Amino acid sequence: MRRNTRAAGLKKIVIDGAKIANKSEALAVFAARLGFVPEYVANLDALYDALGETGGRICVVLKNVKALHDKTGSFANGLIAVLEAFVCENEQAEFKIL
Repeated sequence: MRRNTRAAGLKKIVIDGAKIANKSEALAVFAARLGFVPEYVANLDALYDALGETGGRICVVLKNVKALHDKTGSFANGLIAVLEAFVCENEQAEFKIL
């Protein structure tokens, strides 16, 4: 699902998997970029809820997915599934893998 992010006025969050050491750090990075304390985004369900609090007007760009998967294993797959589900349910949201 590609849309013109600038035209849509979406908040853009870029996550670089090469800079993430583990799943806790990945969730903490999302929390910080979304403006929440790390404890608020403690798992993938909480991440989905936090994304929802943006009103769906968000673009998440995930870079270096292989590096993220190498360090976090199946968590990376779960993260991608959550982001894809969020985009499917929020037509203003966008998710890209680079």
